[in-house]
Amino acid sequence: MLIKGFQKTTLLDYPDQVASLVFTGGCNFRCPYCHNGELVLHQHQYPTLMEDVVIDHLRKRKGIIDGVVISGGEPTLNKGLLSFLERIKAEGVLVKLDTNGYKPNVIAEAIDKQLIDYIAMDLKGTYSKYAEITGLDRINLEEIKESIHVILNSQIQHEFRSTLMKHFHSSDDVLEMASYIKGAQRFVLQQYMESDDQLVKQNFGAYTRDELLELKKMIDSMNYVKLIQIRGQY
Repeated sequence: MLIKGFQKTTLLDYPDQVASLVFTGGCNFRCPYCHNGELVLHQHQYPTLMEDVVIDHLRKRKGIIDGVVISGGEPTLNKGLLSFLERIKAEGVLVKLDTNGYKPNVIAEAIDKQLIDYIAMDLKGTYSKYAEITGLDRINLEEIKESIHVILNSQIQHEFRSTLMKHFHSSDDVLEMASYIKGAQRFVLQQYMESDDQLVKQNFGAYTRDELLELKKMIDSMNYVKLIQIRGQY
């Protein structure tokens, strides 16, 4: 497994758990607002950490660290992902996987083998805008739809999350996106924050907290999702 970053402790990335955070390099998307551009485009400039670094930390912090979050980049591109998850689960901790949902077969296998306890999938936008938002010339939407189907029909904890920008997401768009994940446990509306580290140096327009609350209220009225949350710096 190509580990390109490791944060020993996080209280933010795994809901209600004390976790460690693992970063993989590389991604099959080129989202213009991505803040991890160097990790996506130039992963080979980062040293690769051995899996044992993570496993040794879990053993030393046994009883303190509840889980491990695997993030990126895009973890499902890594051929060593499943075997690494097996090692983590053998230590008796929870596993959360962050993914863009473009490898439904990997997601399904991880769920079937009971290697993950929580999955967070990015829902980038409406299907008509998906290629534009992900920075691709074209995209196979069936892969995205299949991942949504797999997650919704699984028994594990899950969330779908969307970083919302006025440039890409109208209120009608957000409502349409919510309809894709009808029955989901959690839909997280994330506030976009402009960064100097973005792949594309452009302000894509942040929603204010009050505007996000209005979007939340609108989705709530449709009863698409059990829980809607807002995340942001406001």
